[in-house]
Amino acid sequence: MKQNPHRHHHHHHHHHRTPDLRHRSARFDPFGLAAAGLLTPEGLLVAAAVVLAPMNHIRLSGVYITASDIVALAAFILMLAKGSVPIRFFGPATAFWGLSFIAFAGGMTMSSVINGDPAALPNTLAQYSYSLLVLPMILGGRSYAQTLALIKLLIAAYVFVMLFGAYVVHFVDNPNRMLVSGNGRMRSLIQRENETAVHGAIAIVLVLGLYKLGAMRARSVLLCIPPLIYGIMLTGSVSGLLATFLGVTLLVLIVGPIRHIPISAAIVAVVVVILLAFGDIFLPEIFRNRVLDPLLNRGLVGAGTFSDRALLIQEAMAIMKDTVFLGLGVEQFREYSAHNAAVHNNYLAAFVEGGLISLLGLIGFFLSALTLVWAAIVSRVNRQVWAMTLVVLLIYAVAFNMFPTFYARFWNVPWILLLSLTASLLTPLRHKDQPILPHPSPTLKRRARS
Repeated sequence: MKQNPHRHHHHHHHHHRTPDLRHRSARFDPFGLAAAGLLTPEGLLVAAAVVLAPMNHIRLSGVYITASDIVALAAFILMLAKGSVPIRFFGPATAFWGLSFIAFAGGMTMSSVINGDPAALPNTLAQYSYSLLVLPMILGGRSYAQTLALIKLLIAAYVFVMLFGAYVVHFVDNPNRMLVSGNGRMRSLIQRENETAVHGAIAIVLVLGLYKLGAMRARSVLLCIPPLIYGIMLTGSVSGLLATFLGVTLLVLIVGPIRHIPISAAIVAVVVVILLAFGDIFLPEIFRNRVLDPLLNRGLVGAGTFSDRALLIQEAMAIMKDTVFLGLGVEQFREYSAHNAAVHNNYLAAFVEGGLISLLGLIGFFLSALTLVWAAIVSRVNRQVWAMTLVVLLIYAVAFNMFPTFYARFWNVPWILLLSLTASLLTPLRHKDQPILPHPSPTLKRRARS
C-alpha cells in the first residue's frame, strides 16, 4: 500500500513498521488484514461478515438471517467472552445514535401494540436492533487500520457481486429470478435491482475515497471501477445512475483540489458523449431500454418506475394525516393500501407505521452521523475520510426515498464502517476499548525481522 505522508494530517501507525516488513506485508496482505491485526479468529469472522454482507442471496428460508449474520454473531460471542465489545462504537456520536434508535423503535412498538398487529413486532424489532445496535458493536469501534482493511474487503465484495451478476446475465440461459428479474435486470446476490445499483454507487465513492487517501493504488482502482459501472448499467436502474453521478460529483467537489474539478468534468463529459454516440454498440440492452432511451426521449419521468411509486406515496400521504402521534404499526401499510404494497419510501414508511416519533428517530440516525462528520471537520482530521463518509450518507439520504425498509445487512455495513472510520480518527482508542491488539506487537516485529 503506498503511503503519502504529506497527505495525512494525522500520524499514521504504519510508520513504526520496518520498511522490509511493509513490502512483505504488501505482497501477502492485499487488504492489510495482517498489518491491522485482524488475522485472529474474531478478526477473520468479522472480515467474513463484511465480505458476505452484500450477498443477501445466501440466507435461511423463512427467517431473514443471512450467512453474514451467522459469522458476525460468532464474532460477537467471542468478543463477549473476551469482554471487548465496544460501547462507544461511533465515538462521540454513539449517544445520539442510541437515542435515535430508541425513538425509531419506540414509535414502531407503541403503534404496533395500540393500533397494529403486535405479532408482527418481534421480527421487525429484532431485525432493526441487530442491524442498528449489535452490528455496529461487532464491526464498529475498531482502530483506523482495522476499519480501513474491512472497507477494502467490502469493496472487493461489491466488485464480486457485480462480476457474478454480469456472468449470470450474459452466460446463464434460464437464470434464477432472484438473480435476474423477469425483464432481464440484474439483481445479482443483493436480489434487488435498485439496491444493487445504489450499492454500486457507494462502492465507486469508496474506491475513489480510498485512492485519494493513498490507501489504494491506481491499478486497483482501474480493476474495480469498470465492473462496478457495468454492474450499475446491467441493473437498468435510473436511481443507481443518479446516485453514482451524485456521489462522484460531490466527492470531487469536496475533496478537490480545485484543479481536479475541470479535469473530472471533462472526463465525465467525454464519457457521456461516448455513451450517447456509441452506446448501442457496447451498452447492455437493458440499460439502453430502461434508462438511456427514455432519458433521451422523455426525460427523467419516463425512465424507471416512478409512476407506480408515486401512487403509493400519494396513498401514504393521505394516511399520514392520521398517524402524527401513533402510526399504524409495523407492516400495516400493506393492509391499508389499496395496492397491497409497501410504500417504497423509508421516511414515509416510518411515519405511517411508527408515527412522528419513528420518523424523528430515522432522521436522528442521519443527524447523529452528521454530528460525527462535523466533529471531524472541526478537529481537522483527514478530509478524505469525512468527505467519503458525508457523500455516502447523502447517497443514503436520497436512496431512502425509494426503499421500504433498511434493516437488511447490506444497507448497514457501509455506513457502520464509514462512521467507525471517522470516529477512529476522533477518539484515539484507549487500550481497554481496543477490541484486538492495537498494532503489530513488538514480538511480531521481531519475528518478522528475523
